[in-house]
Amino acid sequence: MPDHRPEFPLESLHAAAGENEATRARIDALHRELTCERPRAESINEHVAELRKHAPIAAIVANWFDDPRTQMFINEIVQAGL
Repeated sequence: MPDHRPEFPLESLHAAAGENEATRARIDALHRELTCERPRAESINEHVAELRKHAPIAAIVANWFDDPRTQMFINEIVQAGL
């Protein structure tokens, strides 16, 4: 399991999501997946794909997910078979 998890912009995403409870719940689900003992790349990718559909947060999600540090983390999860 990678020991260098990328910083997740939780507060920025919550602020941009505003009062949209469904989006906030999806953000929280992604955050839980990222911080659990054995994160699953498939689950992370599913959450990210859904969050990219929401205009107010799409750019924040894209910038975080497309960051090389995040991609390295995802790749390490895949390599580890998690």
